[in-house]
Amino acid sequence: MPRESLDSAAGCSNAPELVAELRRRGLEVPCKRINFVDCDGFVCRPGVYFLTESDRHKVYRWQATRKRGGDDPNQGGTNG
Repeated sequence: MPRESLDSAAGCSNAPELVAELRRRGLEVPCKRINFVDCDGFVCRPGVYFLTESDRHKVYRWQATRKRGGDDPNQGGTNG
């Protein structure tokens, strides 16, 4: 997901900081550089973030825990 799309989807204005926080919480969230031609016809190499298979499993487990009202393992044992 390009940074601008992540900003919009996550409701934030600093997707790189969001990605850094996800990494601090144990996700990999790699960034792949792609070849792209911008609106002015120039070749550029924007980064596209994605979740690894392992990241997806971690997110699914976190969502299931939250749905059951369990603790977030990264928040020191509080139901927040």
